[in-house]
Amino acid sequence: MDRDPDHKAWMSLRLSRVLDDIGANRRVVMKRRDTFLLREAIETLTDKLDGLNSTMFHFGSQSEGSTTPGMNSDIDMLICSVGINMMSEWADWEAGRNNLLMVKEESTPTQHYWLQCIRQDFPEPVRYNGQEGTVPYVDGRVFFSNKIWQDEGKRRLGKRFVSSGPSISSTVEWDFVFAYKCKFLPSEVERWFDRSRRGHWPTPKMLQDARDCSCFLLPDGHFESMNKKIEWRISPSQIERILMFSLTNVQLKCYVVMKMIKQYINEQCLSDFSKLTSFHCKTVMFFTIQRVSPAEWREDRLLQCLSYCIQTLQMFLLKGNCPHYIISEVNLFEGKITRREQNSLKEIVGEFMNCILPILFKIRMDSLGMRMQNPQSSIMERRFTVIRRINNGLAVELIKHTSLLFLRIANKVSIPVHIQRVFAALYVMEDDDNTHALSRYERLAMCILKPHIYSLLASIISSYYIEHDISYRQELFTLYERSFDTDVASSRLKLASMLYCRGELQKAADVLNDVERRYDDNVKALCGCGTKYEGEEMSELLSEITMTDWNYDSIIRKVALCVRFTRSEAFCVPPILLYEMNRAMHDEVQQRTGSDEFWMDMAVVDSRQYLLYMQYLTYGDLGLRLRQLNAFQNLMDCLRSEENIRKMHHFETAANLIGHCWEMEGNLEKALSLYMSSISIVPRNNAANCHIRRLINNM
Repeated sequence: MDRDPDHKAWMSLRLSRVLDDIGANRRVVMKRRDTFLLREAIETLTDKLDGLNSTMFHFGSQSEGSTTPGMNSDIDMLICSVGINMMSEWADWEAGRNNLLMVKEESTPTQHYWLQCIRQDFPEPVRYNGQEGTVPYVDGRVFFSNKIWQDEGKRRLGKRFVSSGPSISSTVEWDFVFAYKCKFLPSEVERWFDRSRRGHWPTPKMLQDARDCSCFLLPDGHFESMNKKIEWRISPSQIERILMFSLTNVQLKCYVVMKMIKQYINEQCLSDFSKLTSFHCKTVMFFTIQRVSPAEWREDRLLQCLSYCIQTLQMFLLKGNCPHYIISEVNLFEGKITRREQNSLKEIVGEFMNCILPILFKIRMDSLGMRMQNPQSSIMERRFTVIRRINNGLAVELIKHTSLLFLRIANKVSIPVHIQRVFAALYVMEDDDNTHALSRYERLAMCILKPHIYSLLASIISSYYIEHDISYRQELFTLYERSFDTDVASSRLKLASMLYCRGELQKAADVLNDVERRYDDNVKALCGCGTKYEGEEMSELLSEITMTDWNYDSIIRKVALCVRFTRSEAFCVPPILLYEMNRAMHDEVQQRTGSDEFWMDMAVVDSRQYLLYMQYLTYGDLGLRLRQLNAFQNLMDCLRSEENIRKMHHFETAANLIGHCWEMEGNLEKALSLYMSSISIVPRNNAANCHIRRLINNM
């Protein structure tokens, strides 16, 4: 105690423990990184299947693992188009390609370039001749506008369009940035490697890895520039990722607390026009790690390490310059914090230097201050609960996002070139010689997507065989068997549906019985169509998964995705579901938003309800009346409680199927009541509108 009169070591250990409790521990950090690196690989692969030539990257706090549940961090995705040849000099020109030359003028701000359009047939600039009034040009030279993605976003998203800097989005949960990759590292970045350094960081190995990285050109002009519509900003995000991934557990905890302090300062001390950003905090961390000895970064010195970071920020404020860590000529305060606000912030930061604990006690995010003052409080969630919620949330969103991405592929399989591309991709995935050079995440992405591809192809081929009365081969069942790893039920239900449509009722019943055995109370319904519903939080759906490391194979055995049929699979579905593929009345197609434009042209139904409906049909055709009535009763029970209804993702389709069952039972009034209930929940783009008209005409 005499050596630590202010109890800083004790309070540092308490702060470290609190951060462990709210998910800023090494295990959760690595889980976040693994999840988002895997998502990158899955997103890139699905884009290739869709015929798009782009590579996806997740940057920011989610992929770094530098976030907590209370931060509500969005997901940052950089979409790098590789279809354009970026030229740093004339020798880089390639015939037959879209070529853009990186141009630096005297007036071009640091970190920015103009992209000049170059001809495809000859290495000469495209000249402006007046025929296209919207093309940006300077001195007769044509330049590529950085507003192209924003204009496209406004056209497609309409009122839902949101833009902040180079990012565009339709929701607060995501930020999309479209970018191009530099063929070589720009000179501004190259100078960073040659800079003299003191200390032990970055290490030579990190610098070597950083040299293999690419830089991106983001559509973001300088805020004071006269030519900001044609300026593209250099972003060394991949190098920054290497730096962030090298941080120790204590350094990462320090960064997380810095972001919490940043949020407190923004809310309490700064105006709406001046904000500290997470990138300011990251830059402060980089410079602090570089100057502070590695021996200082210990759990029992966490408060002292925070003080070092505050010192770095104070130094930047005194100079009025927060230099970019890699491109030092850039002042990160410009356009973010006014000089007047910097002076105010300098005084506030100076107070933190005396004692940092009071500010920590005031932080409400993740109840950090309360946990620091009273770590044994009964109102706090225990570490196990928080970590389990985080892990479960990551797992659920990975499954949903993968299913949503493949939805885009499935929606286009009626186009011959797309089905050929899917077949070709499957051939590549099955060839070990083509996959041995891929990264671990790329190979895992292929393993995850293959069952979805098998399921789609098996059903499309089956539909073609049924339509043309062709006898199927054993290889078709092999495709179905390989598709079973999508989840517990959906692929098996597609097999049962195909067997029913072929008239092989007993085989269909056997498959349905197998699905029923697998679909126990621990299985949770998930939707990969982008639909929303109220009720149980998604992160709680897999409560049985422990806080230990999970793997994808264990998760898919606990979830049931929606069953989806494209129009190319029309002969593998009961006739009543064909109405779901044509659910729009009049101009209702124009009212679809987001992912609706993909799944609403399909027949989509929750697995549980489709299982019961298929049992009703199959047992009825087999003459098993008691079992048919039992399936019907179970199907109706799905709508008998608000809790069950809230857990459904496609309530309108389930209600339509029950209405059809009442039709087959001969009770048209009950059927009409179900169709009306369906419309009351989903009034537009609902096949119930067609069912009501059909029913009234029959009556």
